[in-house]
This record gives sequence, structure tokens and C-alpha cells, in this order.
Amino acid sequence: MDDSRLSVSAETLERDRVKLRVEVPEDALRPALDAAYRRWSQQIKVAGFRKGKVPRQIIDARVGRDTVRSEALEDALPGLYRESLRLRDLEPIAPPEIDIVSFEPGSPLVFEATVDVRPEVRVPDPATLRVEAPSAEVTDEDIDSQLERLRERFAELETVGRPARSGDYVLIDLKGYIHDREVEAASRPDLLYELGSRSGPPKLDDELENARPGEILRFTDRLPEAEGELADRDISFTVLVKEVKAKKLPPLDDELAKTMGEFDTLEELKADLRSNLEVMKRRLVEEQVRAAVLEELVKASDLEPPARLVEDEFQHRLGHLEEDLKRSGMTIADYAAQTQITELELRRDLRDQAARAVKAELLLEQVARDHEIEVTEEDIGREVALLAARSNSDPQELARRVAGDRSALTALASEVLKRKALDHLVEHADVIGLPADDG
Repeated sequence: MDDSRLSVSAETLERDRVKLRVEVPEDALRPALDAAYRRWSQQIKVAGFRKGKVPRQIIDARVGRDTVRSEALEDALPGLYRESLRLRDLEPIAPPEIDIVSFEPGSPLVFEATVDVRPEVRVPDPATLRVEAPSAEVTDEDIDSQLERLRERFAELETVGRPARSGDYVLIDLKGYIHDREVEAASRPDLLYELGSRSGPPKLDDELENARPGEILRFTDRLPEAEGELADRDISFTVLVKEVKAKKLPPLDDELAKTMGEFDTLEELKADLRSNLEVMKRRLVEEQVRAAVLEELVKASDLEPPARLVEDEFQHRLGHLEEDLKRSGMTIADYAAQTQITELELRRDLRDQAARAVKAELLLEQVARDHEIEVTEEDIGREVALLAARSNSDPQELARRVAGDRSALTALASEVLKRKALDHLVEHADVIGLPADDG
């Protein structure tokens, strides 16, 4: 199409929001109309005419001229919209709102497109971003904590005669009833239950606290929505406490070290733990520094994130929160009450988080533009390999899936680009106390 015949005017409605009015000569739509008639000529059967040779007059009579013209418009509109953006040098950040003003035979097509456009983004000088790295030192307390976790892993259970308390394992027969009918899905014979895990019916842990072997407990409870058909129904539970078992931790000595594999002494085990913790802490500090640099960048920028993007991100986060809460049998109102804030405050906090996220993304994208940072095939390959390792997937199969899904490939490339942009910022920011990478 000869774009010089496309008439495009633009009106700024508000910050980063523009309305385009586009006028398209009728003959510019001829290719789309021809294609629509060809499709219908192949689809309909008319006696006396071969497939693909049905005249337009008959197609109009059979399916309606307006139907064909509407299909042609639907085909042509995306290209016309893109061309109008190019002529006005606009970069959209979200799908447009399109309104057909006029589309009559013998007259130009007129449509309006309300577009949210990318704002002008100025990135603060990275050298002005000053952050202090947290300590990466591995302390004796860190080592002791790791040793206690190891002792927990190799702990044995021994039966005790005292009342149950948090951290104990209680052997129980759990039976659930609706009226007088036992519900198999809510019953567990010989269940070894960790008191404090909150993995059973909501009231179970509280009922088992201080219970003794031989006791029979009775209570009524409601299961969370994740339990499907049983959710939100009153269930009567009977619990027979059969045994109370406590953890018996192994001694902290050379024998524990030998149990771990290639260590002969406890000191060798401690040295290995310290070495691994140093690597882990250094990586953690690096991630904390990256987050701090990005936070400082967002604070230093006067960019106002586009309202459309903020609203989309807010709705995305709200939807995820609602789904997570639903799986736990809670609502937004329940969660707000539990965290001692109002539902309005919760939504406001989510919107603030969404605004910061949008602002950070726009700034990182601009860093990539300003410094011509690009994503290479090697970058994508490394990212796919990393994702495959995290998900225990086959790298080649994952690569094929990503390559065949344009939206997934675009999202992956976007994440890599933003990470490389953040690498650039961290490299040029004023970071105090970042530990050296020993390799």
C-alpha cells in the first residue's frame, strides 16, 4: 500500500496516551477485499461454477456484502494501524483501543486508535547510584546452624511418654465424618503427623498440642478450598492418639562427619561447610547488591510509569495473589485481616509494587538502548540450559519448545536483556564492600 495516501492525525489525550485518526482511501483496501472474495469463492458451492470461480455478485447474495467487507477490514486493520504508527513515529506499549468511525462503500475508511505510547525515559548516571554491600562473612554461628540442620536430617524418632508438643511426631488414626458417614478422603489410619507442620485439617495441630497417648480427640473443622469437593463443608473429626515420638539427634562428633561421606573428622566437615557457605553467601550478596542498585535507580529517576502498564501489572499481581490464597482456602479479605491491614491498604501496596516494577523495567530497557546491549543466540542458549537444569528438563527439547513459541522466546529474550542491562548498572555504580569473586 502506498503509505503516502494514508492520512493520519494525532491528538495527545494525556501523558503517554495519544488518539490517532486515520483515513484510508477505499481503493487502498482493494487487496484485502480481493483476498476475502477469493476465500469465499473457494468455500461456497454454487451449481454451474467451479470452486474459486464464483462471481462476487453471487457471493454477496449468498453471504452478504457487509460480511465480506468486514472480513477484509479485519485482515487489513493491523497493517493499517502499524503503518499509522510508523508515519507518526510512535512506539506503543500496549494493544490499542480501535473504533471504526466510517466504513461505507464508496467512501474512505476512517478509524480512530487510542494508543498508550512509550514515554521518554532518561536514565540517571549509574555513577551516582551508591549502595553498600552486606557482609559476606561466614560466622561460627552460620556453621553451627548448618550442623544442626545435618543433625536434624539424621535424627531418629523415639517413643516418649510425655504430652505432645511442637516438633514431635504423633502416630494417630484420623477419621472424618459428614453426619454419620465416614469420609475416606478425610481419614488416615496410622498417620505419622509432625506437630506444628500445619499440613492437616486447620485445627488438628491445636488439638494435638499436649495430647497424651491413648487420648481420643473430637472436633469439627472445615478444609481449605484446595481439598476440592470437601472444601468449606463441616467435617467431624475423631483422632486416636497412639504414640508420641520425639527426635533423637545424633551426637556432634566424628561419627556424624563420617555419615556424611568422605569426611573422617568433624573438623573436615566444618571446613567443607564453611567453603560452601562462602560461595553461597557471596552469590547471595551479589544478588542483594543487584536489587539495591535497581532500587536506587528507580528512586533516582523522575519517570512516571504509564498508567496502562501499571494497571495491567497490578491486575496480574492481584490475580496471582488471589489464586495463591484460594489454594490455601483464603480470600483477599481474610489475608488482609490476618496481616492486620485493610483490603484497601493491601491493594494500594500491590499497586505501588506494580508501579515500581513497571518503572524499573522501562529504565532497564532504556539502559539497553542507550548502550546498545543486545541478546545473542549464545545468551538464549545459556538461559535455556539454565532453565532446563532448574526444571530437570531435556535442554534440546526445551530449546525446541521455546523456539516454537514466539511469545515465550520474546519473554525469555526480554529477561536476558534486562539482566544484562542491570549487569551494566552494577558495574558502573558506586558499590561499597562488594566481595571479590575468587573464581
